Amino acid sequence: MLIETAVVADYHNGIAKVRCETKQGCGGCAARAGCGAAALSELNGSKNDGSLLFEIAVAEPLRQGDLIEIGLQEKSMLLSAMLLYIVPLTALLLSTVVGSLYLDNELILALFVLAMTALAFVGIKKISDRLSRHALYQPIFLRRLNRTFRHDRP
Repeated sequence: MLIETAVVADYHNGIAKVRCETKQGCGGCAARAGCGAAALSELNGSKNDGSLLFEIAVAEPLRQGDLIEIGLQEKSMLLSAMLLYIVPLTALLLSTVVGSLYLDNELILALFVLAMTALAFVGIKKISDRLSRHALYQPIFLRRLNRTFRHDRP
């Protein structure tokens, strides 16, 4: 499990909005492969704003500013990476090979390859929307580290 520290931005009825801070050195860090902040950053699609804000279900009441620990299953990260990288690449390669067997015009072949790759991304979006509702793909609350962490970020 990838583990990361987060600060509670808001809490209401068992749902906490938490903020994870990405570190400045995340892009070149040697430990990036096992880092929870880098994994959550890629999962959320944010790389440049320095913080990730998302909702998480919690089992105990929290207050704004609490420092908590959250986790994400490695299996979900591996499947997400496969979905986002291998599927489009496979669609690109297969459409190129199949299209070149049946299409002689290079412009039409290029449009065919582009269309098939775009369809792969549409399929990925539908699959990822369905998977995002599954508990395996949601960060989980592990524990509260301390009470009321003062955060100077606006």
